[in-house]
Formats: sequence, structure tokens, C-alpha cells
Amino acid sequence: MPRLDHNRALRESPQQGDWAAVLASDPFGSEDALFSRLHELGYRGITNWPSAILLEGNLRQSMSTIPASPAFEYDFLARAKAAGFDTLAFFLSLDQARQALRAGNDQLVLHPGLLSIEDTESGALVLKSLQTLIDTLRSEDDRARIFAYSSAWHEQLMALKTLSVDGIIWNEAKP
Repeated sequence: MPRLDHNRALRESPQQGDWAAVLASDPFGSEDALFSRLHELGYRGITNWPSAILLEGNLRQSMSTIPASPAFEYDFLARAKAAGFDTLAFFLSLDQARQALRAGNDQLVLHPGLLSIEDTESGALVLKSLQTLIDTLRSEDDRARIFAYSSAWHEQLMALKTLSVDGIIWNEAKP
């Protein structure tokens, strides 16, 4: 989380694509200035990554005071949408997805979480659980477009690309 000035590096780097991965709880600058600069750089979308969705326990409670919480991020994304950006809201749980939708974010990215899967049987159980979460969201709100976050590492553990989603957000680590 905000141990470095993540958004300043984003503002000072040449555009890397259409989407900016923004630290919503950045304590080092104004939201208006950030949105303005991202428009100048040519970004069309913003997502909440890095995100507070993975925080748990005492760390989650401590970070919420700055505020670094999923709810804060979803409200930030709603303001980014109002400023003219497309948005993608990362979520980990049904509750987080519902918060994102209530805030006005209808493009969601399901992060599978920090996985500890040791065999194909446990991978299949997690995959089924993720699909159940997706199906529940679709039954509750048909305006939601749901994407899955994946990477080569995630695909080795389970085939997230087999989920019934609107697309895959692929994390490709570059040297």
C-alpha cells in the first residue's frame, strides 16, 4: 500500500496503455490533479490496483484509517467515472462486488485471492466457488460486466480462463 508515491510515478511516466492502475488512497496528491494529468497522458480508464481488497485482520483495520478500504476505492472509481474515465473495480468477495456496484461501478474484476492450492482437486473446488460467486452476482445485477484477473502463475494452479466471465484481465510481469 502507500509506502511509495505510486501515483506520482504514474503521472511522471509516459503512457503505458489505455488503463492506469491507480492507488486510490494515495496520500501524496490531489484527486483532481491526478485525473487531469491522466487525461493529458491519454488514459481512457482507471482501475483500483494496487488495492485494499486483499487486506485482512489488523492490517485491514489499520489501513482503513488512511483510508485504504475497498469502499473508499469504489467511491474513488465512481468519481473517476464522473470525471470521464472508464473504470474497472477489483474485488475479492461478494460483499466487495456489491459495494462496487452500489457505488456505480458496473465493470468488475474478480481477483482469485492469495491462493494456496496444492492439487487439482482443491483447484477445482476454488474454481467452482469463484464461478458460484460470479453466477450470484449476475443473478443480482444484470448490468455487471465481470472479468477475471489471472496470470501464468494463477493458470498453473487452476484454469481461471475457463470461468464464465466477460473477459480476462491478464497480469504479465515484465523484466
